[in-house]
Formats: sequence, C-alpha cells, structure tokens
Amino acid sequence: MAFISLSAAVLAGGKAERMSRQDKGLLLFQGEPMALSVGRALQQVADRVFINANRNFAAYAEFGYDVIADEQAYQGKGPLSGLLTCLAFAKTSHLLVSPCDTPRISSAAFAKLKESSLLSPEKIYYLSDAFGTHPLHAILPVSEAFASLKLFLGSDYRFSVMAFYEKFGCQSVDWDGELELLNVNTLEQLA
Repeated sequence: MAFISLSAAVLAGGKAERMSRQDKGLLLFQGEPMALSVGRALQQVADRVFINANRNFAAYAEFGYDVIADEQAYQGKGPLSGLLTCLAFAKTSHLLVSPCDTPRISSAAFAKLKESSLLSPEKIYYLSDAFGTHPLHAILPVSEAFASLKLFLGSDYRFSVMAFYEKFGCQSVDWDGELELLNVNTLEQLA
C-alpha cells in the first residue's frame, strides 16, 4: 500500500446531547462556526475537504465543502457511523478526520499525522497528548479501513473507535498542543 492522495473530513454528525442538541459544528467559537475552523485547518494539508453531517445540510454547504450524511444502515453506531460514511465517500488513498468541536486545531497537527502515515501508510494514526488519546483526530488508509470497518460493524464488537483501531492496527502520534485539542462540548466552554 502506498500513500498517494489525501482527502479530509470534518465529523459533524453527532447528536450534541451535552450542547442541548444544538448542531455543534454550526455554533460560533470566537466568531466563526466550529466546523469551518476545522475545515480550514484540514484544507491546508489535504487535497479535498468534506463535511459529514446528519442535519442542517444547507447551512454546512454554505462553507463551500461537499456535505454527506451517514449511511442509513449504519446510523446509531456513534462516530463509527460517520467514519464509515467518510471512508466510503473518500476517493483518495488516505483520509484525515477531525471532529467539528475542536475549533483550535491547527494544520500542523494534521501535517504531523500525514508525516507518520507517509512513513508507514498501512496503519491508522491518531493524536494523543499528556491528557489522553484523541482517536477522532486521525488518518486512515481508505480502502483497507473501509473493508475492515464494515466487518467490524457487522460483528458483536462494542462500537468503540479505539476498539476498531486496535483491531485494524494503529499507533498514536504525540501532539504537544493540548489547547488545540480543546473539545468544546458544553455551552460554558463555547463562551
């Protein structure tokens, strides 16, 4: 397997239960929709960026990116639903993903994931810092991860992103920018 091309997806398809079910990707953080901030950071590293959302499609489309919804057959399986949908949509050898609720993330973090994947393109790489793992900031080999994730979702495994990564083969990439990995999950954090 070779690293040939790279697309990127902003994951904005969650239910946002801790955010009073408001669509997190469209909420403003420092004057800009969070999904747009993440998309711009991804755009500096990837050839193409798209957004995975399950509502407010027209609002997301205004950012200038393609918008795709989770496949019906896999809805309700948490972030893995969005991940499968993004892998199915990507037409590149590798896919970067990032959740919409980390608006401070930099293109440098994504460049570090890409750098790791260039050295060993058959693995999944995800960010980690002193506070833990950040599995939805990741780079995946598209066709292999797609086939493996379909099997994984059809099995009796728990629907955990890390459980899938570990079954597939993964490695963490240390990232020192903990402020960049701030996950905005509540209205208090948004303020």
